[in-house]
Amino acid sequence: MMNRKMKQLALAVGVALGSAGLLPSAQAVNVSPDNLGQALIFPYYTVRGGWNTLIGVTNTTNQYVAVKVRFREAYNSRDVFDFDLILSPHDLWAATVVNGAGNNPHLAIPADETTCTVGLNSNPQPFPAPTSYVAPYDDGGPQDVERLRSGYVEMIMMGATVGGEGTLPTAYDTCSELSALFRAASTDPATALATLRAAPLFDQYPPNALKGTFSLVNGSRGFNAVSLPTALANFRTTPYITLHQAPSSAAAPNTITFADSWHEPSLNSADNAGAYIDATGALFAGGGASGGAAVTTALEAAALLNEWTRNPTGTGPAGTTFITATDWVVTFPTKNFYVDTATHEYAGRATAFGGRADLPAVFPAPFTNPFANGESCDTVRPTVYNRSEVSAELEVPSPSGRFELCRETNVLTFNDGLILGNVADDAVLINYPSTFLYGWMNLAFNASLPAIGFAVSSRDDGGGLLSEAAAYDHSVVRPQ
Repeated sequence: MMNRKMKQLALAVGVALGSAGLLPSAQAVNVSPDNLGQALIFPYYTVRGGWNTLIGVTNTTNQYVAVKVRFREAYNSRDVFDFDLILSPHDLWAATVVNGAGNNPHLAIPADETTCTVGLNSNPQPFPAPTSYVAPYDDGGPQDVERLRSGYVEMIMMGATVGGEGTLPTAYDTCSELSALFRAASTDPATALATLRAAPLFDQYPPNALKGTFSLVNGSRGFNAVSLPTALANFRTTPYITLHQAPSSAAAPNTITFADSWHEPSLNSADNAGAYIDATGALFAGGGASGGAAVTTALEAAALLNEWTRNPTGTGPAGTTFITATDWVVTFPTKNFYVDTATHEYAGRATAFGGRADLPAVFPAPFTNPFANGESCDTVRPTVYNRSEVSAELEVPSPSGRFELCRETNVLTFNDGLILGNVADDAVLINYPSTFLYGWMNLAFNASLPAIGFAVSSRDDGGGLLSEAAAYDHSVVRPQ
């Protein structure tokens, strides 16, 4: 058995070394191997079960950089909160998503934070009341505030200045002046947009300027799980600056289009083709030429791999041990461009006010069904192993008889651990014999899907002397 493992390890090392020279080119959007990118995808935020979510982004350049920040809810990726950041050279911005009044998420910013923000009016800033998924934009899913309480976050660089401190024009070198410009406070949004996009404002697009981090913190339980967002390198080649303003009616004067509004840029705004290193170590660059299809290609996964541990009693074969629990998060960041087929401005496949360009031409594939009645389900095939290579017989979900991921951001829990505070009805239950205490899982997709995520595991001694949590990014099996 050990000899077989060593042969497998040697083969894996050989494949890795053989593919070292096959990194995607500067003309292809890809998952950055060094965690720097032009777009960042934070796979999860939550304020459930006593959790807060810390997010941060660093501008690693000597340029002023404009960034679109967008929170998307877990069911259907509808935009629930967005704003703009103007990062000064070498700036780091950080904030925390906390549970606020009425169980509504709030964004809390440290008192000493000096980064310029556009679209935040208070601190802490409550998420806006539900708009994107209630009438007339309802999608068949829940319409309450609870839907705001978990999802994922995207940060997309819109543009940058030529470089160096003090390079903003005098007319726009304060946060209040920049904020007024991005908000299109004048009566002529078209003129404001032209000014905003004109040199020497944010007319550059430097390579891979952004670095991110996030942390899930549960103070009452002593948990702090830290991880990194997925960084997309070479997302665009040209700036994409938009106003912090909704699109106007086509019949109104001084209109701006969907493409000029706060709905963009999105993950559908890539202007490069997608690429990845496939399971054989070869470079695959035959995916979408641009837009959501390109990002889907960059994120394409045949399966996700990660570890798990679950010991609800703190006892085991060797005697007393730790109480442990594990949840997995699996997010499909581009799924809405395939399954959210409504036509209004909040839909993934929006056509209102001109709609999104470069949407995937084929849909809902690679996903199975359009979003309807609060879900869009895809069958998955989990295989759970313990540390001795023995696979577990899983409890088959009822009544479907199959394992399904039905949301854009999904939580899977092992033997009802529910560490992330989701109720059982909101999580995919991976249940198996209680004699299995730890191991790993292969979560295979029937068709390759654009997937990211992580596992979060906790352990404590039951007596308050030790309590900790950690996050582990999923390993991705690429298609062959």
